[in-house]
Amino acid sequence: MLFNKDEISSERLILRRLQPNDYEDYCEMLMQGEVSKWLGSGKDFTREDVKKMMDGFERLWEKNGYGVWAVITKEDKKLIGHCGFLPISNSSEIELLYAFSQKYWGHGYASEATKAAMAYAKDVYKWNSLVALAYNDNKSSINVLTKLGFKYIEDQEHFGVKLAYFNINL
Repeated sequence: MLFNKDEISSERLILRRLQPNDYEDYCEMLMQGEVSKWLGSGKDFTREDVKKMMDGFERLWEKNGYGVWAVITKEDKKLIGHCGFLPISNSSEIELLYAFSQKYWGHGYASEATKAAMAYAKDVYKWNSLVALAYNDNKSSINVLTKLGFKYIEDQEHFGVKLAYFNINL
């Protein structure tokens, strides 16, 4: 894994901050019903929702020095997902989150991107732990988290829905 201040490079992926020219590809990904149903409140995204999300992620980077990266394939330079960190509301905890365009599911990209992000959190940010949230019926995401070493703690309400809450010590 290679780190620099602007991006992370793994075997097949580059994680870098979202850029304005990512908007169309990001809309295409987040507006897929099979993707959006697993994110936040589970509602469908509009183009305006995607713009607000991108703007919010950029504000987070500027305010806290961390945030959510675009996940880009090295092979064809295509935006296939996002991965990164968000603060949990009313908490000091940091959430590891990720989402990928449906056509890239099942290829190990989520595991590869999250491993890179976790290594960055430990080695660069010097964080000791992370949390993750998943819909209880999102078996694929729960499998990724457990393979990474996250432990299920309990169900908690976030975004107005009940989600499985996991944590890991780095």
